[in-house]
Amino acid sequence: MLDQAIWIEIIRITPSLLWLLLACVALALVYEPFMQFLPPYGSAVRSANIDAALERFGRLLEQAVELARRNPQWQVEVAASDKESVMHRIRRNWDVLQGCRALVFDDKPDTLLNEICMLQQLGIEVEAVSLSSEALARLKDAHFDLLISDIARPEGQSNGVVTLQTLHEHYPDLPAVFYIGNFNAEDGVPVGAFGITNRPDELMHLLLDVLERKRL
Repeated sequence: MLDQAIWIEIIRITPSLLWLLLACVALALVYEPFMQFLPPYGSAVRSANIDAALERFGRLLEQAVELARRNPQWQVEVAASDKESVMHRIRRNWDVLQGCRALVFDDKPDTLLNEICMLQQLGIEVEAVSLSSEALARLKDAHFDLLISDIARPEGQSNGVVTLQTLHEHYPDLPAVFYIGNFNAEDGVPVGAFGITNRPDELMHLLLDVLERKRL
């Protein structure tokens, strides 16, 4: 009798469940088109997502600056106004950043985890390599909008400037930014490079410079 009662109850509620399932399918089909008629809501959600990403970016930027400040080679100082400036510029150019690809070339890419995470928070796809052969292989297989490289390398490996010249023999239009610790502005920008810096905020400005020029 109990089993019979259960089956009777299942049969009784089945039509209601089918109607609920049908309603869910219909809602899924019309949700996206319907949202197009609600731009204020869509804009609010987008703005909230950007705010959240920028908040995480800001924390990573602070960490990167602090590490650079404490490093005896770097000894970087970044004013609060400079941090705010790059944050405002990122917000203005948010759409330019989405989906861009950056190749990070460093013999110790683990030391750039903050910077890599910063780029990823901005919607940039990042790949890191430690050898010139790996860089050439990745450039052959995929498109990248920017190369971020160090200069100093372990004994027996070509330094970053020489490696860039090799890469440019195959990919002459690849913009490259040198991100280094032992930096002297009086030395100028190495031949073939778009820019050079030891400051995390300036790295972001150089990245935006590259992408804005590509957009023109």
